[in-house]
Amino acid sequence: MTAILIYAIQLAITIAACLLLAAYIRPVLRRVLIDLCNTEERATFWTMFSNIMLVVLPTIFGMGFRPEANTAVDSFFEIAGQLRVNLLGFIMSLIAIGFAVSFFALVTPRPQPTEPARS
Repeated sequence: MTAILIYAIQLAITIAACLLLAAYIRPVLRRVLIDLCNTEERATFWTMFSNIMLVVLPTIFGMGFRPEANTAVDSFFEIAGQLRVNLLGFIMSLIAIGFAVSFFALVTPRPQPTEPARS
């Protein structure tokens, strides 16, 4: 395999995996953000921002990869090692988003439950 092909394969796998993982958490994240932001528009913005970060950071990690393998076996393990680093970028993004959402969930005022009228 050529170095360009190895590079392209690891980048394509990274982008595909991150898109799938971001799509997986998007509905739950959106519901939480609607609750925290109080408007659909704000929640939509922050959901889009989060999805972009979950794909872009691992892609940037993947773009820094420079393959050096000479055999197919070496190429496989080199791609696997780089995917580990790229998915670590995804986890870092997810943790950062989780901290931000957790912080705002703690400071957002919650409505007080009303007590039922007593007869």
